Parts: sequence; structure tokens; C-alpha cells
Amino acid sequence: MGHIAATPGSGDWFKGGVVAYDKQVKFDLLGLEPGPVVTAPAAARMAAKIRRLIGADLGLATTGEMGPEAEEDVPVGTLFVGVADGQTSRAHHILLSGSPDQIRASATEIALLHLRRRAGLDVRLKAV
Repeated sequence: MGHIAATPGSGDWFKGGVVAYDKQVKFDLLGLEPGPVVTAPAAARMAAKIRRLIGADLGLATTGEMGPEAEEDVPVGTLFVGVADGQTSRAHHILLSGSPDQIRASATEIALLHLRRRAGLDVRLKAV
């Protein structure tokens, strides 16, 4: 969220967000069913829920294994990006490599690109 809020003029279009790092927060606040959270359905559901919670046109969510150790049964570098509008919520699966800091930076860039694409802005996703 820091990258979004730091963008000049973001106060005109950014409503807010939730950092739900702990699984229980994802279950309680974002409506996920107990179980694995690093999944495409979890990302899609979180994006839809945050969109509704804050009354936004679009919702964005990420979930993944950034490393250095995997906590769920997916490899480090696994990323799911969920983007929701009022009609649909979709998730995209990406596998990243690098250090945890590099993976987080790439995840942020990729998530924002998916959000811009859903917003109808002309973007091209590049391989990272």
C-alpha cells in the first residue's frame, strides 16, 4: 500500500487497504475459509471482500510465499494476485525468483500492473 499511497494524486483515487499477514485475519476479516491461503481462490476472494469493505470500484489482493522458507505446500516465489470489480473476481498465478526482498518488489510491481490492466489502462505485463 505504501507504493500506492506515495503516488502523487493518490488521495483522489485510493480509498485504503488492509494488510492481512496473519492467517486468522484473513479468515476473520476477509472471509476466507480456514485452510490454505496461498491459492488462487483465496486471492480472488480477498480482492472481492476488500473491494466491498472499503466501497471501491476495484479490489486488489496478493497472497504468496515470499521466503526464505515456505509455510504452505507451495514453492517460495509463488504469488497469486486477485483483482475484483463489481462483476468478477479473478486471480493470476505467478512464480517469481530471487531473494525475499526481490520477490516482494516484483510482487508489488506485478500486482499494480494487474490492477492497472483491470482499470482499463494500457499496460503490458513484462516477464520478471
